[in-house]
Amino acid sequence: MAEELTYKDVLRDPQYMKLLFSNLINRFGDSIDAIAFTWLVYRITNSASWTALIFGLNLLPNIVIQPFLGPIVERLNKKKVIVFTHILRGSVILAFVLMYLAGLVNPYIMTGFTLVITTIESFNLPASMAIIPSIVSKEKLAHAMSLNSSLSSAVSLVGISLAGVIIARLGVQSAMFIDIATFFIAALIMMFVKTVAETEDNTPEAPEGEQVDQAQAGGSYISSLKEGIKYVLRNSVMLDVCIFAVFINFFTVPIQSMQAPVADEVYKLGSGFLSVSGIAGSIGGIIGAAITPWIMRKFPVKKILVLGGVIFGGFMFLFSLGGMFGGAAIPGYLWAAMCYIVLAGSSNIMAGTVNIQFEKSCDQNYLARAGAVLGAASMAATPLGAFLVSLVTVYIGPGVLIGIFGIMVMAMMIPVFMSKADYEIAKGEVTNES
Repeated sequence: MAEELTYKDVLRDPQYMKLLFSNLINRFGDSIDAIAFTWLVYRITNSASWTALIFGLNLLPNIVIQPFLGPIVERLNKKKVIVFTHILRGSVILAFVLMYLAGLVNPYIMTGFTLVITTIESFNLPASMAIIPSIVSKEKLAHAMSLNSSLSSAVSLVGISLAGVIIARLGVQSAMFIDIATFFIAALIMMFVKTVAETEDNTPEAPEGEQVDQAQAGGSYISSLKEGIKYVLRNSVMLDVCIFAVFINFFTVPIQSMQAPVADEVYKLGSGFLSVSGIAGSIGGIIGAAITPWIMRKFPVKKILVLGGVIFGGFMFLFSLGGMFGGAAIPGYLWAAMCYIVLAGSSNIMAGTVNIQFEKSCDQNYLARAGAVLGAASMAATPLGAFLVSLVTVYIGPGVLIGIFGIMVMAMMIPVFMSKADYEIAKGEVTNES
């Protein structure tokens, strides 16, 4: 048995460190922008239904467009795609800020810009997923992905903590300018990342594209798209991953899309609630991501997913009871923070397990295409859930709805537990044996 790897081994990889820094800088900007945008949407619309609706519309391009972009991205230089999309997204957000300063922003304008930004992101996501195995060896993959997730949560924690101060003292436009800057800095760092092929050959990443073309034997775009979809459908592990990812995303919609309405209508607290919940969620995310490789070494995948779902659903229900504090700040904040730590930790463990299984199980020649299918499938449930939430909240308050969803999550774990589907990775596969 080879010596077990640790996070230190991953940190010694200079190319991974560049990729990591690029991701973390980008994540920092997004965390600040998320607080500003969420509160801005709710304050402009003053409607929980509008908030959920915009949240759902924001994800549509990733569902409708992303599967068709996978075969295109497969043939392109992944690093160049990532750099270009970072620059383009920063430029689009800059245009949004200028319109906001000119007083031209309304819910429809906000929706249009988020659709454009998500469309650009639909190019970025398959490339970002596909480039990882060309930088990190398979035996380091679990630790590399978990470290990225854990540190991203830590950076988000810092960003969310600063967001309230920045918005209160400098205005929401300053938060957005920070987000814009992080896109350009992340793109600059990404330019210096070298894949394994570049490191060994000291040449551009073009050979990767050539290898993919040879693997596809000159196939057309349509045949390449069909091959990617068929690969997922006939691979039981890939299919199980997609199904559970859809499940996770659907039932987390109320928690993700209704933070502002919950803060106002359930907990009777102000915008500070968003920062508290964001900080708590980041702490939970750090813990969950950090322990995911250890958990996957000790327990089979199905047990991780079922137990994680039960815990998530249970604390989702407890979170919905925040109105019992009658608007008292300290107990309300403490209760919400406790729930968010557990919710974020359990969801990160489930998502990390799913993502690691996907990366380890997928043939690298299909990674961008299969990743695009996985991304679109997993996100498909989110707009559906958001539209459902936007309709139901007209008749049911956000707290009651979140409680119902929590009960449904726990109930759905019964068929998952009873299922004979092969969710499992053999114990020890994510250990660090060569």
